[in-house]
Amino acid sequence: MVVQQADAVRGADADPIRERLLDAAAHVFAQKGYAGTRILDVVARAGLSTGAVYGRFGSKQDLLKEAVCSRSARAPGELEPAAKVADLLVRGALRSEPLNDTEAMQLEAYVAARREPEVAQAVAEATEIFRERAEPLLRAATRDGTLSGDIDPDAFVYFIRTVRLGLMLQRAAGLTPPAGTAWEDLIARIVAGFADADTTTRRSTRGEP
Repeated sequence: MVVQQADAVRGADADPIRERLLDAAAHVFAQKGYAGTRILDVVARAGLSTGAVYGRFGSKQDLLKEAVCSRSARAPGELEPAAKVADLLVRGALRSEPLNDTEAMQLEAYVAARREPEVAQAVAEATEIFRERAEPLLRAATRDGTLSGDIDPDAFVYFIRTVRLGLMLQRAAGLTPPAGTAWEDLIARIVAGFADADTTTRRSTRGEP
């Protein structure tokens, strides 16, 4: 099932109508939650008819499940190829703007997963797809020394996902990091701790954080 869902995520761009529906579903889900999302709201947002939905998805549950999987799993694929894991961690931790639709939908999905088994399954599948698509970044980070080879990749991804969800909750509540550079300095120290000792020594010698 996860492999099939991953294939759907990769091939979604082949059907622009499907993409419009998934974007609209993510927006409505983010605004109204799982229980409050109606097909009529989705098609109105997409500017389409209900026939466009049922010609591509068997039900509201199928539509929302694919929206959660495809939009939640997009992140690694949207990153620039030359990006380093350390830089991405710092950049993500320092974000303070309001949540976008994808982020708000992800939070709603985690809440709904407590009560809706199909949403819990979608979250689990999105997590596996995200891990698969993050693999090239993890390999690059190990090669350039920003991620020590003795750190388990799955544990690292779990840590990143946990921190990211916590930060999204803070932003959703309108909370901001401490004033000054204290938060940025702390994140830099945490990120430095993931690197190989030799890499950290070289950066310190050059005066890099």
